[in-house]
Amino acid sequence: MRSTFDLDDLPVSERYEYWRDVSESLHVPVSVSCEETDTFTAKWDGRLLGRLFVGSAFLSEAQRVSRTSYHIGRSTVDPIGIWMPLTGGIHLRQDGKEALIGPGQLAVVDPARPYEELTLRNCNFLWMQVPRQDVVARIGSTQKVTGLAHSVDQPHARLAIEFIHSLSTVWDELAAPQSEQVAAHALGLLAFAFNAYTHAAPLTSDTDSSELLLWIRLFIDERLADRSLSAETVAAGLGLSTQQVQRLTIDAGLGFEDFVQARRLARCFHILSDPRFAACSVRDISKMGGWLHVGCFRKAFETAYDISPDDYRLRNASTGL
Repeated sequence: MRSTFDLDDLPVSERYEYWRDVSESLHVPVSVSCEETDTFTAKWDGRLLGRLFVGSAFLSEAQRVSRTSYHIGRSTVDPIGIWMPLTGGIHLRQDGKEALIGPGQLAVVDPARPYEELTLRNCNFLWMQVPRQDVVARIGSTQKVTGLAHSVDQPHARLAIEFIHSLSTVWDELAAPQSEQVAAHALGLLAFAFNAYTHAAPLTSDTDSSELLLWIRLFIDERLADRSLSAETVAAGLGLSTQQVQRLTIDAGLGFEDFVQARRLARCFHILSDPRFAACSVRDISKMGGWLHVGCFRKAFETAYDISPDDYRLRNASTGL
């Protein structure tokens, strides 16, 4: 199911009045106001993605949005909102905190409590509506994550932001089974980001195995340079048993040690083709991936990719990749 509208199709004199009328149906009941109604225009589209409702929007002029106790009292549905600007920005206030959310950041809005927003001119943003039970089940209370700018500078948040941005380029092409899977991954990444601010309950065996494996991979990816990384440390960090961690990687086709090595190789593979690391030696890059001996790294890399790391770097440099 997809819905969309473009105010450019309406006469200028009718655009903001129409926008004000439909605003409540786009997320939850709110009050909206704009000082530049004569030049205001907007575009909006949305579609179902598994359990999520996702889309993009554009507002040409600054607009104030207010959700009060009055609005909350007459609301019957209040999904959690995720806003992610691509251009412009959103000034958000909620739960005694405020932040300016710009490109490369995302914000959490919980309509169960009052909030205020000021969207800046020419604001183009992605949005997600997440069922409340999916958020609460993963992080508990939302009060520690509202009113903040979650940024790509924060490793936990960067994973969610980059995934959602990439997902937005293909979500129109995903069939129902794929939609369910990527929606679960998006929820897992958001929870992973927000857990940096909360004291959420540990994962349990009731969590879907594909989501558990995603959490394991993310935990490992953030600690690849740690030579003491083990199934025991992953299990302790995620609140799982060591047997669960080992079984999940085996179910994915690799024992735990091989799983970690594959992640380390993938990290080095991407760094070797990244021009930002052109001044780093192969030895330096192998250390970034958690390799103790560069010789072992070279052998493992060539076995995995049928090319030496040095030749792979030269090939990319010569082709401009």
